[in-house]
Amino acid sequence: MKAEEIFEASVKMMKQFVSPAGMIASIGRLKERAEEENLNLLARERENINEVVRKLAEGGDKDVLKSVPLELIDALVLRYLKNRDVFMKTFPNGIEDINPDPLTVWAAIMISPQDDNPVSYS
Repeated sequence: MKAEEIFEASVKMMKQFVSPAGMIASIGRLKERAEEENLNLLARERENINEVVRKLAEGGDKDVLKSVPLELIDALVLRYLKNRDVFMKTFPNGIEDINPDPLTVWAAIMISPQDDNPVSYS
């Protein structure tokens, strides 16, 4: 799968989970925070993000996001943007033997090994 296809698949899934308007609003809130605040948000919400991503990856049920706080949505969006950037830089030519299912691609981007281990940014 080419890098562009991976990118497009992950964007497609992210749009299914967080509306374009929701993404814009979340990115706006992220920009209002200092970088350190955003890093702390990621650290604080790490386990919640992992849980939500796993639920979404298991069934693709986006209703799970309807009852979560905005801070968790912001953390989810921030992790997606950061991990997608790292993923694309790590695999600029794509990955040959990756499962092309968009949900699988998105989940692989959302939970990297670093996301499964606690990290303190403060």
